[in-house]
Amino acid sequence: MITDEQMRRRPKKKFTLLLSPITVPSHPQQYHRRNYMKYLLLITATALFLTWMFTSGDMRGNSGLLSSREGQTTKSMNALQKFSKPNVIDTVDDENERESGDSTDGPENEEDLIDKTAIKNSNSSRPFEYIGDIDPTKPRPWPKEESDWWTLHEKLVQQVRESDKMPARQLDDDYLPQLVFYGDSITEGWNGTSFGNIPGPTRMWGPGESVKVRQVFQKHFGESSAWGRRALLPPLVLGISGSRTYDFIWRLENGEFPTSSLITTNAKSDSRSFELSKLERIYIVLIGTNNLGGGMLPDGTIAGMDAAGRKILQLIQNSSPPNAPAGIVFSELLPRKDDFRAVKMCPPRCKNLTKLEPFTSFMPAINKVNKALPSLMYGWVNDFPNTRIVLLSSQNVDDNNTNIAKYIKSNSDIRIILCGKEMFAFDNEQEFDKHMPDRLHPNAQGYDVWARCLKRGLKEIMDGTIDML
Repeated sequence: MITDEQMRRRPKKKFTLLLSPITVPSHPQQYHRRNYMKYLLLITATALFLTWMFTSGDMRGNSGLLSSREGQTTKSMNALQKFSKPNVIDTVDDENERESGDSTDGPENEEDLIDKTAIKNSNSSRPFEYIGDIDPTKPRPWPKEESDWWTLHEKLVQQVRESDKMPARQLDDDYLPQLVFYGDSITEGWNGTSFGNIPGPTRMWGPGESVKVRQVFQKHFGESSAWGRRALLPPLVLGISGSRTYDFIWRLENGEFPTSSLITTNAKSDSRSFELSKLERIYIVLIGTNNLGGGMLPDGTIAGMDAAGRKILQLIQNSSPPNAPAGIVFSELLPRKDDFRAVKMCPPRCKNLTKLEPFTSFMPAINKVNKALPSLMYGWVNDFPNTRIVLLSSQNVDDNNTNIAKYIKSNSDIRIILCGKEMFAFDNEQEFDKHMPDRLHPNAQGYDVWARCLKRGLKEIMDGTIDML
């Protein structure tokens, strides 16, 4: 039998735990009283640490492991219940990506993108507003509290009224149609403004850029330009930042469409083919990118663009003599690489709504919309005779243009211009940023490049009778 004296003299094992030496007697049934508090402290500290890790993260303004998972699940379920209605958010996006042949995995060098977009994201001018459940084909203005939108709309209506009161220039047969520019912030940008004001820092324009953009417009399309000197009336720039197809249609119906007659003729035409000699106006249209930017699916955006084009043709028909010609230069959606906005749309506009996995690019959706445009215009010229449509495409001549070629061959009143880099189809990221510093809106240099594409479209409308380039 081991006596107490022998027990005290017996070698003891030591190890360090929690930076405090704990002595463990060799005999398992004997513990020194002073070690009880150390074991109790160890157990208590471990329990508190695990509790803090899994449940108390929200007290720090973040999410603990457990609460993060629970919050993610709750957020996913709420988004599914609210936004999983048909034609709003569904699995059609994966199909859209396959059809477009593009991937939404983002650029090859994602680190460079994160560095650039982090700055832009921190200065985002307007919060994301989901519009996926709005009918893109029915006219609908912005809410009354959007005073900047309403103020600019009223200003544009007044400009149209003043234009309609002006007498057309008497140029005999050597005249050119009035130019009417329609669209959103990119169209309004020709005036060097956003909602009627100088754009803020999020546009990333340099000093004096607003003045430079206006000078570019005057050089190419203003009253002193080659076109402007022969135009029946000065050009109209009718763009409002943030416009989508439904509010654009409303604007057309509520005063932003010129209706005055510019050509006096006593001859009544029975022709149902395009008569260039009687063309009074050419409408230059860019609309639709804000539908996608508001979370609308490509199919809804396509329907809205179709309705917008048809509305213009219907208003021309209603305000003109029978069989009056109509000319539209319609632009594809320009490339945009403000990918941080695509990420911010989730939820509800997600690549995978259940996992809240966001899209990382707008380009697959843009490609699908642009691919559908030739078919829309084929329908326009069939339903509205004496109409000529020129579609401006960002494709390059050496791209696979099978989809475009069949429409060019099948109808002479559909003309398609492959503008490539003149519509910002740059492979080089630095080149793109040089012309679109915020990756969505052109600067003066970008507008100057894009103007060449627009002028090619105008030349095509006029059957090449004017050299503008």
